[in-house]
Amino acid sequence: MTSPANPPPGAARDQQWEWRTPGTIAPEPPPAPPSEPPRERPAVRPDGPGPRGGLIVIAVVAVLAVAAAGLVAAFSGSGGGSSERPAAEGCEGIGCGGPDADVTAGPQTLEIPEGHLGVASLGALTPAPGPPWSPYVGPGSDELLADDAHALEIRHTTTWISYFMVGRLGEFGLVSDPEHLPQTAVEIVDTWVFDYPYRGTTGLERSEPVLTETRVDGHPAVLLETRVTWDTLDSSPDMYEDLALLLVDPGEGGIFLGVAAVPESGEAQYEAAVDSLMRTTFRHNTYLP
Repeated sequence: MTSPANPPPGAARDQQWEWRTPGTIAPEPPPAPPSEPPRERPAVRPDGPGPRGGLIVIAVVAVLAVAAAGLVAAFSGSGGGSSERPAAEGCEGIGCGGPDADVTAGPQTLEIPEGHLGVASLGALTPAPGPPWSPYVGPGSDELLADDAHALEIRHTTTWISYFMVGRLGEFGLVSDPEHLPQTAVEIVDTWVFDYPYRGTTGLERSEPVLTETRVDGHPAVLLETRVTWDTLDSSPDMYEDLALLLVDPGEGGIFLGVAAVPESGEAQYEAAVDSLMRTTFRHNTYLP
C-alpha cells in the first residue's frame, strides 16, 4: 500500500469569683496553754460559691469528659469491629495490613511482550510475523479504519510498503455490527480499497472477497481475503496487492480489526502475516471485567 503522510479561637473568659466581706467576725478565743500551739478559728464561709466550689465544678466536668472519651473509644475500637490489621514488621504496601490493607490494585496498562503487537482497549495481543517486518506506528496510534492501533511495515520503496496492523475498529461512519461481521467486513474492504491507500492508479479493481466465518481465541470472527489490482500505479511497478481483513468480536465493547496488506513485492510474507492475525488472543488486561 502507499505509505500515508504522516491541574485565636475565641478566648475563654476567666471566671471572676465575687468575694463578699462578712458582716461580723467572732472574737478570738483566749490563748491556748503553752504546751499546745495556738489554733486559728476557721474563717466564716462567704455567701458566694468560693474558689473551692469552682474547683469542684471543673473537676466534675473533667471527669465527665474523660468518661465520654472512654465510651467513644470503646464503641469505635473493640466494640466497632475495626477491620484494620497491624502491618507486619518490615512489610510495606498492599497486602501487608495497616490502613491500606483492603485497597485493591488499580487498573493496569497492557504489557506487550517482545515480539507482539497489542491493543490495550481490547486486551488483545498478536504475535508479530517476524523479520523483515519492522515497527511502523504504535501502540495506541490512530490509523486507517482503526484507533488504539499497533502496526508494522516492510518498506519496498520510499512510498510503497507492506502493511500489518491491529487495532480497534474506529468509529468514523461505518457501523460495526457483531451479529453481521461478514457484511461489516465487506463495507470495510470497499472503504479501504476505493477511498484510501491507492493513490495515482488507473483501472483499480478488487476480486470477489472470500469470507471465512471462524473463531479466534474462542470469539466470533470473520476473515476476508481479496486481491486488489490496477492497470498503473504511480508509486510502484507492482501490479497487485493481497489484502486480508480480520474482524473479531471479543465482547469487550469494541471490534478488533487486523489488516495484512502485502503487495507483489512482498508476496512471500503474506501467509505468515495472516497466520499471525489468526493467533491473536484476548483478555490480557487486568482491568477488563
